Amino acid sequence: MIESFSTTEFVARNMRSLLIYTSLLGSMLLSGCNVFDREEDIPAYLFIDEFQLETKSDNSQGSNDHDIVDAWVYVDGQLIGAFEVPVTVPILIADTARVTVLAGVKNNGRSNNRVIYPFYRAIQDTMILEPGGMDSIFPVIQYHDSTVFKWIEDFEDRTISMEPSGTDVEEELIQLTLDPNEVFNHHPKSLVSGYVEFDSVNQKFENSTISKFSIPGNSSTYLEMNYNLETNTQVGFYVFDASGVQIARIPVLVLFATEGQWKKSYISLNEDMSNPSYANATFRVFLEAYGPEAGGRIYVDNLKLVHF
Repeated sequence: MIESFSTTEFVARNMRSLLIYTSLLGSMLLSGCNVFDREEDIPAYLFIDEFQLETKSDNSQGSNDHDIVDAWVYVDGQLIGAFEVPVTVPILIADTARVTVLAGVKNNGRSNNRVIYPFYRAIQDTMILEPGGMDSIFPVIQYHDSTVFKWIEDFEDRTISMEPSGTDVEEELIQLTLDPNEVFNHHPKSLVSGYVEFDSVNQKFENSTISKFSIPGNSSTYLEMNYNLETNTQVGFYVFDASGVQIARIPVLVLFATEGQWKKSYISLNEDMSNPSYANATFRVFLEAYGPEAGGRIYVDNLKLVHF
């Protein structure tokens, strides 16, 4: 029986193992003068399919779309490696073993920064790993029960929880599209997406969340979002002190134009939000873009601000 459990707790117990395991068969060197006379160990094989994300049917967790790219595999608490899925992993253990799989994403959308996403639960299974044998895991995961969904904007209720926040009086507004050729398509099917249109006159866009959010200090905090951009778009947040006065504007990440493709990013905010000077502060997330002279659009959907 596959079980799910706290990703954070598992990683905390196994921090010493968080070095990528790059070779499963190269550890036999220098172990004796007759090393080449020995029979090589025959690994067991574990096939791990692509992940599926289950979210609650009441929409309290938003979309089930994800961009889980890696499986971080542990056997009996030892890290075997981080592997892009789908993948067949050789494992040099021939015995009953506890296999743990955690979901990995591209932190801030960067291929060279792969991390375990702390808000997705890990899965575990006790398996009999036989030399030359093949087992399979088809990982279906959920958000951890401790995840706080501070803000979800999927536009499906035909309202917009963002407003102009820049200094330009001609700030563009997020609008709604129901055009099936433009809306982000996923299952369950989305009917509405947000977009901003630029032309030769309207060139500046900045919108922030209408609400201000309190975030616990030193908490893991991410903004998830789907986007299809014809121009680069900045993501960041405003900081307000306990009396409601704005004290900072923090740009966090530039999302690059996507050439007509929808993408998803997991944008880490806690490094900036955990500034000690922001104790008791509240935050408004913003998006900012400057339109190309020839005009164009940016599309966004399924924005989620999550933390523990």
